[in-house]
Amino acid sequence: MANSDSSSALRLTFLTVLVIALFLALFSRLWFLQVLAGDRFAELADTNRLRTVYVDAPRGRMLDREGDELVKNRPSLTISADRQLLLDGAGEPADETAEKVLERLSQLLQLDREAVVERMTSQHYSPLGHIPIAFDVTQEVVYAVRSQQELFPGVIAEVLPVRTYPHGELAAHLVGYLNQISREQLADPAFAEYRGGEQVGRTGLEAVYEADLRGRPGRRTLEVTARNTVIDVVAETEARSGNDLVTSLDLDLQQAVETLLADGIVASRDEIHTASGRNLPSPAGSAVVLDPRDGRVLAMASYPTFDPSEFVGGLSSEYARYLFPDLAAGDEDTHAPMLNRNIQGEYPPGSVFKTVTGAAFMEAGLTGPETTVPCPGSYEVGGITFRNWNNVDEGPMALAQALRRSCDTYFYDLAYRQWQREQSQTEPNEILPEVAERFGFGRRLGIDLPSELTGYVPSRALKQQRWLERRDLWCAQAEESEPGSYRRAVLEDNCVSGGAWRGGDAVNSSIGQGEILTTPLQVAAHYAAIANGGTIHQPLLGMRIVGADGEVVREIVPEVVSELGLDDAELAAIRRGLEEVVMHERGTAYGAFQRGTPFPLDEIPIAGKTGTAELKPKVPYAWFAAYAPANDPQYVVVVNVEEGGGGSQTAAPIARNIFEHIFGIVDAEDNQFDSGDPIYD
Repeated sequence: MANSDSSSALRLTFLTVLVIALFLALFSRLWFLQVLAGDRFAELADTNRLRTVYVDAPRGRMLDREGDELVKNRPSLTISADRQLLLDGAGEPADETAEKVLERLSQLLQLDREAVVERMTSQHYSPLGHIPIAFDVTQEVVYAVRSQQELFPGVIAEVLPVRTYPHGELAAHLVGYLNQISREQLADPAFAEYRGGEQVGRTGLEAVYEADLRGRPGRRTLEVTARNTVIDVVAETEARSGNDLVTSLDLDLQQAVETLLADGIVASRDEIHTASGRNLPSPAGSAVVLDPRDGRVLAMASYPTFDPSEFVGGLSSEYARYLFPDLAAGDEDTHAPMLNRNIQGEYPPGSVFKTVTGAAFMEAGLTGPETTVPCPGSYEVGGITFRNWNNVDEGPMALAQALRRSCDTYFYDLAYRQWQREQSQTEPNEILPEVAERFGFGRRLGIDLPSELTGYVPSRALKQQRWLERRDLWCAQAEESEPGSYRRAVLEDNCVSGGAWRGGDAVNSSIGQGEILTTPLQVAAHYAAIANGGTIHQPLLGMRIVGADGEVVREIVPEVVSELGLDDAELAAIRRGLEEVVMHERGTAYGAFQRGTPFPLDEIPIAGKTGTAELKPKVPYAWFAAYAPANDPQYVVVVNVEEGGGGSQTAAPIARNIFEHIFGIVDAEDNQFDSGDPIYD
C-alpha cells in the first residue's frame, strides 16, 4: 500500500513539473514575441500594408526637321497578365485555377484561349512583369477585371502609353520599334534603373537614343488593407516624360523616296527583261538622300519594309512569318523586310567605285587628270580575257571621259600596271585599300543606327587570312557542287589558291567587282565628299534633343570622318566626268534623263555615275549615285536595286524621279517609272 501511494505521488510530481515547464516555455515565447521582437514584427506588419505602384512615363516623340511627328504616344487601356502565376515553364496552365482564369479571360477579350497563351508566351516580353494581352480594350472590360479580382487573379487592367505611327510604315527601318527589356539587359549596369516588363528601344533610333527618349517612371507608395483596398497615398513621385528627338529627315521627301523606290522596283519587273528574255527579278533595293554639306540624312528607304505598329502588343505568328519566313517549311521568301539595306546590305559596287580607283591610280602616279589611257574592247591578263561593257575600241581617253563612258579597260590597264609594281616590292604598297579607306569604304561611318556593316575592301593580307579561315569549307563545297558548273569551278579555285592576290583580282577590283563589298551609305558618303570638296562627314539622322518643355537639351553635331586627299585638278577631273555621265549625249545616264519629257539639265545640272555589279549567277545589281545641282550641290541621291539589271535601266530612272520631286518638277504621286537605255556599264 505504501509503495502504491509513493508511485502515485511520483507521477503527480512529474506531471506537475511537466505542466509548469510547458507553461514557462509558452510564457517565454510569448514574452519574446511581444517584448523583444515586438518592434520588428510591427515594422513588418506596416511593410505588408504598403504597396509600391509604378506609373509608366510617356516616351519622347520623334520629329522630322520641321517638327512634324514621325512617332508619338497615346494612352491605351490594356489588359495584362502575370505569366509566372498563370503558366508553367512549358506554357501550360499552372493549375486548375489558372485554367479557369485563362478561359474567363479569353471569353472576356473575345480571343481564342490559344491566342491568349500565345501572347503571354511571346518572346518579345520579359517573364518578370505583367504581359500585355490586349490593348485598347473598352471601359466595360476594365470594369469587369477590376470589380471581379477574385475571378481574375494575376490579371490587371492598366493604362499604358503605347507608340503610335501617324504615317504607318514610313521610315520603319529608321525609327525602329520597342520591346520589353530582356533578362540580359536587366543584368547590365547600363539598365540599372529599369524594371522587368519595361519597354526599351530594340532597333533603329529607338535603340540608339534610348537614354534620351525614355521617360522616368513615377512611383506611388500606397497603404492598403489585406484585401488590397487603398487606404492612403503615403508617397508619390510623378512620372517625367522623355525628351523628343528632332531628326534631319524631311517628311515629304521621305514619303516620296519610299514611294518612288517601291514603284520603280515593282515596275522594273514588268518593263525590263534580261538578255535571255526573262523579266528582271528586282526583289529588293534601297535609296538614300544626303545633304553633302554636312552629311545629314534627308531620306532613307529600304524595300521591302515592315509595319512597326505590329510590334505593339507583340507580334502575331502570321506577321512573324512575314518578317522571318521559314523557307525550308515552304514559306514565301519575303526578302528580309527588316533589313535596312542602306547600312546592312553589302554589295559589289560596280562602276560607281571607279571614282575611288581613278583617285588611287592618280595618287600612285600611274596617271594624271589629263593623261590618256587606251580603251579597247577587251584586256588580257594571264591568258584570261576581261571585256569592256562596250566591245568597241573607243581609243585613248583621260579620266573624265573614262568615267563618262564607264570604260572598264581604262581601269584594267592601270590596275594591272599597279599590280605589277606592287608584286616587285618586298613589302607591297597597296594603294587601292588605303585610298578606299579614306573614301569611307571598309569601315563604319558612324551613322546613328544600330548594326551598320563595314563592307570589305580586299588586300593581300586580308585575302590570305580569309582563305585560311574558309579553305576547308570551300573545298567541301566544291566536292558537293555539280561537276562542270560555274559554282564548282569557282569553289575549286578558291580551295586550291584562294589566298593568292593575282592580277585578275586587281583588275576586278578596279571596276568595283571581285571581292569588294560596299554599303549604299558608303557610296553616298563618298559622292557627298566629291560634291562638297573632299570631306567625308559622319552621316547622322539625329539633329537635337529637346525637352518636354521645348528647351534644347543638346545639339547632335556630325564629325568629320576623313578627307579624300585629292588636289584641285584631280577633284575637278572626277567632277567633270560625273557631270558628263548625265549631261553629255555619250554619257551612260544621258538616256535615262532624256526619256519622255527631258529633265531640265540646263537649269538643274546633275552629276552622277551608273553602275552594274555582277554577282553570278544572279542578275546584275543596278546602281546610280548622283548629286545636284552639280554647280551648287545640295542633295546626294544613291539608288541600288538588287538584281535590277543595268544601272542606267533601273536605278538611274528611279533617281531621276527622286530629283524631279526634290526640285518640284513632278510630284512623287504623279511620277511614273520609265526604264532607261539597256547599258550594262
